[in-house]
Amino acid sequence: MTAAAPPVRQHWSRRWVATVLIVGAALTGACARNNVQPLMPTPVVFSELGFSPLEHIPESERWTPRRVYYATTRARDDNFQRIDYGNVETGEVSVGMTLIGFGGPLLSWSDLSEYSRQAERLETVGLSVSGLIEAGSFRPAPGESEVSDDTGALAWLLADVNNSIEDARDDDLLIYVHGAKVNFYNASAFAAQLDHFMGRDMTSLAFAWPTRQNIWAYGSGADLKRAYRASGALASLVEELARGSVARKIHIVCWSAGGRVVTSALQQLYERHDHAAGSPREHLRIGTVYFAAGDVPANEFIEALPAINAVASRVIVTTSSRDEALSAARTVMGGTARIGQRNHRFSDDQNRVISRANRLEVIDVSGDRQDRGFDITGHRYWFDHPWASTDVILSVRSDLSPEERGLRPTSEPYLWTIPADYVARLRKVIMTDELQLRSGQ
Repeated sequence: MTAAAPPVRQHWSRRWVATVLIVGAALTGACARNNVQPLMPTPVVFSELGFSPLEHIPESERWTPRRVYYATTRARDDNFQRIDYGNVETGEVSVGMTLIGFGGPLLSWSDLSEYSRQAERLETVGLSVSGLIEAGSFRPAPGESEVSDDTGALAWLLADVNNSIEDARDDDLLIYVHGAKVNFYNASAFAAQLDHFMGRDMTSLAFAWPTRQNIWAYGSGADLKRAYRASGALASLVEELARGSVARKIHIVCWSAGGRVVTSALQQLYERHDHAAGSPREHLRIGTVYFAAGDVPANEFIEALPAINAVASRVIVTTSSRDEALSAARTVMGGTARIGQRNHRFSDDQNRVISRANRLEVIDVSGDRQDRGFDITGHRYWFDHPWASTDVILSVRSDLSPEERGLRPTSEPYLWTIPADYVARLRKVIMTDELQLRSGQ
């Protein structure tokens, strides 16, 4: 018996290492790329319909960098000559503004506008940090609504965000919550690109939680603990923005493991506001919450779904038939299938919860793949595939229903697909050369 023990330990050790290597291969370049981010592929709404997201912008605002606010629970690096945030986790929320450059200082506005409508570009448009302003930090109180703002950082953020919203063409606010294995730059660059293809009409903010840039921290589950701990800071941030900003709606786009941060944060917000006068949705003004390729266990999400449905105006979940990163994550960390994976089998009780979620939209991006002649797969499809990214843009930038956004209904009332005639459907909806789609504008 004793002699047999070492081979068993060796067997499991090799299996664990091999599995982590598999998930590492799947996630390298998937959940994160730590090099310079290129401008994302042009959403099909622009490349096929023949206009640029920048055409409507007045001459006085035509400069290539784009401002993105940030809030992070990462600690600032100990460097007084350069502001950056590393991987150390803190109990405070640092806030400020990052200026993201598009293509470098020599790229003209007209070239950037042209690249933003092209399906194929002649050159790569890299994104850079052109400037950063740090306002300071505030400290949320765990489980409570009050925060400590001794430095005045939160007051600065609210005042500056309000100035931005009042000057913008769209008075909504977008928060982007990233996935695992990314750094602070990546979070800001992704938020800036989403903002860019939404016509630069909104005010956007990146919420950067302290995930580390290595597969071991992710595969071991250590960074997921960080994700859940960061959810309280996100909840407090949303609460303060709802209380102190002039935003009509606060939209949230989250990717991969960022879905766990958002799921937990929305559940906390529901618990804080469930017994207040009026509905939580009225208090918080949360608009669309978009779970892109979500690395959230399905049973965990369904348990939180009543709360999410109560606080958000619209809840969108995308699924794909082949997302190697989510498959590998489930293999390594266990748990039920992730919400970003299609073909779930739910219990009767779970199906009842889903049926009562009247604000839920699930988009099976792999549905209708036979008719289309291609599938939409990978872990970055929501960002890299022009059809999938178009729905992200339209879901936040408009109040259009799924059918009005060109999606096709299925036998399930909450389930939608991207049909083969998607582009033709878009042409019927968008009859203008400007992305001015918000109701009331």
